[in-house]
Amino acid sequence: MLFCVLLYLIGVNFRNTLVYGVCFWLLALWGANILHTYFNLSGLMLTGLRVEPVFAGQKAVLRLRVSRPPGRRYRGIYLGWPGQDLVRVDLVQQVQQDVTLAATVTRRGRFHPPRIEVFSRYPTGLALAWTYVTLDISGLVFPEPASLTAGRQVPAAFRAQDGGIAIRGGHSDFGGMRDYQPGDAPGRIHWAAYARSGQLQVREFVDFQSDAEWLDWDQVPATDTETRLSVLCAWVLAAHAARRRFGLRLPGVCLEPAQGETHRLRCLSALALFGQDAGNA
Repeated sequence: MLFCVLLYLIGVNFRNTLVYGVCFWLLALWGANILHTYFNLSGLMLTGLRVEPVFAGQKAVLRLRVSRPPGRRYRGIYLGWPGQDLVRVDLVQQVQQDVTLAATVTRRGRFHPPRIEVFSRYPTGLALAWTYVTLDISGLVFPEPASLTAGRQVPAAFRAQDGGIAIRGGHSDFGGMRDYQPGDAPGRIHWAAYARSGQLQVREFVDFQSDAEWLDWDQVPATDTETRLSVLCAWVLAAHAARRRFGLRLPGVCLEPAQGETHRLRCLSALALFGQDAGNA
């Protein structure tokens, strides 16, 4: 721009029409470049797909879809958050493209992705068109699991132990004798007892299923809320890894004993949202 002003002053001073022509030609190119850069960004559509659940201290991953209207082509589009890596998108042959953005989160709760900066310098790099997009999408940030060091051990219920509830019809441990019933396997008949008493008796075996255990807020050897939640988070992960049935008790929250991935996510979600309705992580 300053160069064009300088050319214009030279043309006025020397009354040189050629300098006038070069000046106005450069201005026209400059204006066309701005318009082309702007149109390379206008009409672009961003759709939030999912925010993956994550633990505090890790990177939250936002999955979104970038798409273009029919008949338009986009090149050199960049998306990202301040201080994070940028993602380049080119929509020439394909109509849409799925991309991921990642940002480190430090607090548990509900994570609302910050506004995304979208910009382009195409085609010449001399002009910059940009905008900011806020997506109506959120995800959960679980508490950071505490280290299971001394004083914060997994409750004894989740360590290897014997006993539990005896389940009849099992195969593991001898559970006693009973009278023979039609249909019992011949291999389980106690022939020695039959020789002594003349009555058919069958050996019965049982399996043991451990009782369901509770992870209780009051069990945690800590006083502040965030430390308690971190310890409970570690206990939930340990119990799930041990394939135990467990329940979770928090002030105002009670999740009945169960097991499996769905129960794990329910417990971690309760820990993430404890004490808050919704908030940014």
